[in-house]
Amino acid sequence: MARWVRSSGSNPRGLRGLRFSPSAIRDSLVGILRGVTRGGSQRFTLLIIPHSEKRLVKFQANVFAIIFFAVLFSFILAGFVYVAMHAPDASERVVERQQGLQSSQASLDAIMEELQEVMRISRMFEGTMRETIDGLRPGAASGAAADRSGGGDLTPFLDARRLNSGELREIEDIRHLASTLRSAVEPLEEVQRIFRVQQSLLTDIPNYWPVIGGRGRVTHEFGPNIHPFTGQLYLHKGFDIADAIGVPVVASARGRVDEISVDPGYGIQVWLRHRYGFRTMYAHLHSASVREGQDVEQGQQIGLLGNSGASTGPHLHFEVWLGNEVVDPAAFLKISNEFPRRVRSF
Repeated sequence: MARWVRSSGSNPRGLRGLRFSPSAIRDSLVGILRGVTRGGSQRFTLLIIPHSEKRLVKFQANVFAIIFFAVLFSFILAGFVYVAMHAPDASERVVERQQGLQSSQASLDAIMEELQEVMRISRMFEGTMRETIDGLRPGAASGAAADRSGGGDLTPFLDARRLNSGELREIEDIRHLASTLRSAVEPLEEVQRIFRVQQSLLTDIPNYWPVIGGRGRVTHEFGPNIHPFTGQLYLHKGFDIADAIGVPVVASARGRVDEISVDPGYGIQVWLRHRYGFRTMYAHLHSASVREGQDVEQGQQIGLLGNSGASTGPHLHFEVWLGNEVVDPAAFLKISNEFPRRVRSF
């Protein structure tokens, strides 16, 4: 029991402040625990009386057990309520996941179809690459059969692979495609090198149209023609390309200015020397834009179209020489140009 102790001191009513002593607090706590223990030790009996003459069913439980089972029942009931409330959401999530799986399967099927198309194009690429390299590589005609039989640089393209146990065919197709792309690097580099050589060759031989921008109209071609002054049949050694005075004339190939001179018949003329024994001549110019000994690039301006010398009108007379022989310029100009061929009238 708690005991109140009067403290020393004074106050307006002659009383001191009340306080708990340690022994009073201890006695109070012990009393409370005993009360709870006595209450918890009380037992309750549940009788079940059947209508028949069977024995009575009797259950006994104390307060703590009843509280425990009540709390347990509350948790179980709360769990059922929670599941009942969230079951529709779980069903919706399951449906959404099923739909997601179906969409993923459809996407996978589309990817497989695209993969099959890529593999088909890859096989076409293999064949085209083989034919391209066979056509560009020197001596390909004699070695083409050997290359197709399994040798050569394209062997990795045609390697036969066996599927591992339990492995999808599509995975092997992807591996084969990756191997094909890796193996294609070296042949593509070879093709690129061949194209660079050919491009360099095309800049060194006279195939570029000698009037800027493809301008001009061919009035006389190489071969037998009627001389405009004598009316007699003669061998015309080049191309006559008519246009206005002052239109830029450009180098038909990369080379060096070999000669600049004035001729009574050809007027102002410029000679360029190129690789492989080629020379080109540009006559009837209005003026020259280069000097002797100067290096020029293909397409670089070397003069202006004019009407100098024995000419019936403004035009460029263009000749191509190989060694000491004059050749038809059309055989070279048609490599990289399109121009209307003039029909002879005789």
